[in-house]
Amino acid sequence: MTEKLMEKEAVVQALYTASTQEAIDKAGENWSELYQSASEKDKEYLRSEMRKFSQWVLAKCEESHEEFKQVLAEFEAMKLAESQHQ
Repeated sequence: MTEKLMEKEAVVQALYTASTQEAIDKAGENWSELYQSASEKDKEYLRSEMRKFSQWVLAKCEESHEEFKQVLAEFEAMKLAESQHQ
């Protein structure tokens, strides 16, 4: 594996593994810096990976939203049951 390919993959992987605001910001900055200095072929790869990452983020948001709705529904059901027993 070439050094440039490893660098691209590491930058993309950092987007997925960032778990703090600082890490997210740094991963985004690293992606942007690499993109600015990349060849057209590498830019195409990086754009494609950023689209995949964006879709992954949207899917995670939807998943979290569904989990939140489920927890909220359970909470509301508990509140209703509690009020009926009083």
